[in-house]
Amino acid sequence: MMLGLHLFGMRKNLLHQLPEEVAKRQVNIYNLLALMLLVLSILGAASGLIYGLVIFNNWAIAVGCAVLLGFIFFLLLQLLLFLSLQTRFKDIKSQLSNMDNLYEQYKGHDLSSISDEEALEMVTNYRMTMRESAIIAEPTPFHFSQLIISTLFVSIILTISFLVASAIQIWMYRTTLNNTFFEIKNSTEIVELAEAFKKQEKPLFLEQKMEAVWTLQMLTPAKGEDFKFVNCQSILMTFDVLFSGLGNTKIVIDLLFALLYLIPFLIVKRSEEVAGGALLKEASIEAIGKSYLMFLLSSRDIQKTKRKIETTFDYDKVLGIK
Repeated sequence: MMLGLHLFGMRKNLLHQLPEEVAKRQVNIYNLLALMLLVLSILGAASGLIYGLVIFNNWAIAVGCAVLLGFIFFLLLQLLLFLSLQTRFKDIKSQLSNMDNLYEQYKGHDLSSISDEEALEMVTNYRMTMRESAIIAEPTPFHFSQLIISTLFVSIILTISFLVASAIQIWMYRTTLNNTFFEIKNSTEIVELAEAFKKQEKPLFLEQKMEAVWTLQMLTPAKGEDFKFVNCQSILMTFDVLFSGLGNTKIVIDLLFALLYLIPFLIVKRSEEVAGGALLKEASIEAIGKSYLMFLLSSRDIQKTKRKIETTFDYDKVLGIK
């Protein structure tokens, strides 16, 4: 199964550069990452279904919310995982992030006479040199930008995990939530405040009376409808009751979901099979090789075109000097 390679943009031809056992191990680790991504996205879709039912109280709309939120979470997580795929081979990463030092050696050189075969041979030799020199994976030196990027990534992941965790908790404790909503709806104090507001009695405590009316409205289904998941139309009120009821338990569950969502990113960052793995190394070398080849061919064509223009056109005449 090549699902992992397809999701992360790795081509099968890269595997042919690796020993069979190494290639098999790399396929397994990327398939594992892909499986994690799909599971986390399915959890995101489930949370979309729950939120859709709470907010809209309609199964069709809730299913649409599930598909939309699951798709958004899938794309976000895939993007973050892809952007986290940075090789730990320092020389390769340094070359990949700054190609100018490679191109600098050709400054002022005549490349107009090289053929496609010669350019390809130069690139192939360079790839072999990089492949042989990059043997030991080692972390790249710390840069402040890494801290900013990592903070941004973690913030997005924690936001997603919090939304998913809260939705799953609503599902887990929906019976308790509904019992609490029933108690609130039938609270003597709230009912009296709401009645007083409708009758314009007791001008004091206007804010509390308006809140009581709003609370009862949120706990009453629309005419001719029944609640399909929790007996409340307000997601904010549902959150409030959930937070108040669970207390520290919610924090623990949120942390567990945060860890669950961070695991694939920790694997990508720290695993020797990914950041220090042969497949990512080959992908990086191939990217460098393609840029190198395009530079050689484009420089050749630019120099040829420039020379042709210089020998074809009379610049003095074009500029009106003669």
